[in-house]
Order: sequence, then C-alpha cells, then structure tokens
Amino acid sequence: MIIFDGLYSFISLALTMLSLYINNFMAKKELDKYPFGKYILEPLVISLKSLIIGGMCLYSLIGAIQDIVNGGNSVEYGSALIYSIVSVVGCGGVYIFMKKKGEKISSEMVKVEASQWLMDTLLSIGVLVGFVIAMILRNTRFSWLNVYIDPMMVIMVSVVFIKMPIQSFINSFKEILCVKANDEINDDIYFIVKEIEKEYKFEDSISRVSKIGGELRIEIDFIYNEESKLKDLDQMDCVREKVYDAIKHIDYNKWLNVSFTGDKKWAI
Repeated sequence: MIIFDGLYSFISLALTMLSLYINNFMAKKELDKYPFGKYILEPLVISLKSLIIGGMCLYSLIGAIQDIVNGGNSVEYGSALIYSIVSVVGCGGVYIFMKKKGEKISSEMVKVEASQWLMDTLLSIGVLVGFVIAMILRNTRFSWLNVYIDPMMVIMVSVVFIKMPIQSFINSFKEILCVKANDEINDDIYFIVKEIEKEYKFEDSISRVSKIGGELRIEIDFIYNEESKLKDLDQMDCVREKVYDAIKHIDYNKWLNVSFTGDKKWAI
C-alpha cells in the first residue's frame, strides 16, 4: 500500500509539473505558428495522464490479488503510520495549491490536476486509517488478518481510483475527436441562433458546437433568401455582434465563426 500510495503521488507530481508546463506554453500567444490555438493540448495531456494512472491502478490491483493468493504480506506498521501522516499533509498541501491555481487561471487541465490530488489526499487518509486499524488488530485474536490488510487496501483503492482515469480519458478523447459540447451548452446556443433566425426571417440556420479543453468551437451558418432582412455587410456584422453578446455568459474561451449563405449546401 505504501508503494502504491508513493508511486501514485510521484506520478501525480510528475504529471502536475507537465500540466503546469503545458499550461504556461498554452498561455503564450503564437498565432503565427498555431493559427487555431493550442487548446487541443489540454485533452491530449489529460488522456496521457489518465492512461498512466489507469495502468498503474490496474497493475497494482493484479499484484494485490496475487499477494492474497500467496498468503498476504507483513508490514512494519509503526513506520507505515509515520509515512501516512506525512503523505496526508503533503498531498493535502498540493491539492490546496492546485485548486487555487485552477480557480485563478480557469484552466480545465489544472482543475483536473486538483481533483487528482484530492483523490491522492483521500488515498493517504485511507491508508492512515487502515494502518491504525492494523495496529489495533495486532494485539487481538484477529491479528492473523494483518497480513491481508495491506493487499486488501490496495485492491479497494485500485478499484475505486481506476474509475476516475477511465472517465477522464473518455471525456478528453471525445474532445480530441471534436464531439459536440454538452447538451446544456448546445441547447443554449441553439435557442439563441433560432431566435435570431426568426428575427431576421432567415430560411434556416445550422449551429455546431464542440468543446476542446477550455475552448468552445462555435460555427453558425444562416441561410437567407429574398424574405430575409439581411441585406448588407453591416447587418451581417450586427448579427455576429448579437450572437457574441448572447453567449458571453458561457464561461469558456470561444472560437466563433458566423457565416451567411443563400445556398444550404455550403452550410452542411
């Protein structure tokens, strides 16, 4: 369990440093090199981290099951208790730092890191509680259970922890594939677009919204005909301004493209 906790913390620390480096790299404005921005790096890094953490949990789970089959293992619980206390304090401190950092810079990647360190803190607390129970049991008639406590804790935390990297990987991989944003954002933008369609009597409108890291990619196409109120370039810019103002409340960076066409084939 100490190896699992220590390895989890070490990997989390290494990946946190990677995330902070990538976050600083993304903050540099280099539109000449990256005309569409660098937000794709967020889901890419989260996917990599999720695979590493998930693989570690799976490896530890298999190893713990083998330990139980082989009769368990013994632990020096005094030293283990000291380690657990230090681990709780250390992981808790990093979690608080990352949480404040994520709120300050509004980074999806750093927020995921904060959640990861919260899980690590809870893991360390669980390890501490487990070792306290083991120290109590060693002076009772249930002392024979002590050799199984360590691998059983590894099995429990591995099963619980593996869910988070799997979910993070699925969500981030969807962003890499530019899957549509969640229903709440999609429905919000769809309603705004349809209201503008009615106001200007457009024939139809098509909106596409995907989330990539901390950015929303929004593409809106209005199809107009002779009945549409839109007649010149100034009115087109006015419609763009209406859309921009209407989506300001959505708390993401936005890449917005509003187009107009008289032929629907250019919008599909």
